[in-house]
Amino acid sequence: MKSIPLIFLISLLSAPLASQPFLANGVKIGEVTQDSAVVWMRLSALEKGNPLSIEQAAPAAKGYVSIAYRVPGRDPDWSHTDIVAVNPDNDATAQIRLEGLNPGYRYEFKAKAYNLDKEVTHTISGSFQTAYASIVPAPVRVAVVSCQGIGTQDDPMKGHLAYREMLDRELDFFVHTGGIVYYDKDYEGMHPLSKNVTQARQRWNRMFAYHWNQEFHNQTTSYFIKDDHDTLKNDCWPGQTYGDLTFDEGLALFKEQVPSSPLPYRTFRWGKDLQVWMLEGRDYRDPNPAPDNPDKTLLGQEQKAWLKKGVLASDATFKIIISPSPIVGPDKEGKKDSLANYVYQHEGDEIRAFLSSIENVYTVCGDRHWQYASKDPKTGLIEFGSGPINNEHALIGGNSGLKPEHLYFGGEKGGYLLMEVERMNGIPTLILNWMNVDPSTKARDAGNVNHTMSFTASGS
Repeated sequence: MKSIPLIFLISLLSAPLASQPFLANGVKIGEVTQDSAVVWMRLSALEKGNPLSIEQAAPAAKGYVSIAYRVPGRDPDWSHTDIVAVNPDNDATAQIRLEGLNPGYRYEFKAKAYNLDKEVTHTISGSFQTAYASIVPAPVRVAVVSCQGIGTQDDPMKGHLAYREMLDRELDFFVHTGGIVYYDKDYEGMHPLSKNVTQARQRWNRMFAYHWNQEFHNQTTSYFIKDDHDTLKNDCWPGQTYGDLTFDEGLALFKEQVPSSPLPYRTFRWGKDLQVWMLEGRDYRDPNPAPDNPDKTLLGQEQKAWLKKGVLASDATFKIIISPSPIVGPDKEGKKDSLANYVYQHEGDEIRAFLSSIENVYTVCGDRHWQYASKDPKTGLIEFGSGPINNEHALIGGNSGLKPEHLYFGGEKGGYLLMEVERMNGIPTLILNWMNVDPSTKARDAGNVNHTMSFTASGS
């Protein structure tokens, strides 16, 4: 074997990686309205992330990013955003807001990474759907998931199979209700706990180095809601810490790692027949152990007033309230963290009474590790629990043994909730399918449906 000259080895080791930076964590397109969207990107030193690496799944890199976008078949030319620098203090991330979009179109985009000389080094192509105008009775297809982990993924490199399957559903949009990452789970000691900012970022970098997870978000309009595990730790509230990680740092990290709006609670209108409200369950809550009383709050007074005002003013046929944790339940025995629990009984009763007083209002929640549909015995408010993203994660967290008087459906399998609004014989109808994702089969049809329900709009 011929020896390699030392001077050549030195030149190889010292040569700059001219192709840096890359977009190893893909793109997330969120906060989408009828005329705007927020595109999230992060620059990396590797072209493809390695989720098996705890500390170097997708190391950060310096540089610039931009977006080119258009409606294929309609726009002959691409629109271009300015080239902007990523923020090294925010894990080399950037969020670019697209404005002046048109409602009800699928846009294609090219996300571009640039080196410090502003030369293009990497491009990712994808697409997203804008919301339909409020006067258009368009059919809408939505998927909702909760609770996914590094350590309970379906494939060590590809990630969670549900993302591959949801991509085939041609969704209008997707909602993650929280449990996107778990700072406080080590999964049998194989995945270190995230007790500081660096470790928390590493967990996000790994989660979106998975191929299926990343491929899905590159092509899907998404909305993200945080819950306890991707804020700080299980059942957390303001003022707490987890190791060296503070609650306020947890709030900032979430806004850093997903497309974000100024306020964590927000509403989006999707056509004539659907409006969704996405609630914030961590930022404003009083401590869980505090004695319950009429003033104790989980939502905070401002968010509560915003919710009531918005729901009363909406002329959307179906009004869906999406919460990171249950409002109706069922919940695990002894749980003390949600509006479905006795520790927030006063506010839970208030919210259930208000929402049930308005026609065609339903709640959807995450957090629980089982799929369900239930009806509050006192008010009649109906809730749909998405369940965890896969069967593996359904094994964590118990079962739905504590059941309300009216439990339509309760199952311990994981997957996603497929929710559709369409007009059947001219009548607006809400159709729900709780999907099971089974890695042992390639079937993606009715055989993977755990339960189906439908509701026609009252007053139609």
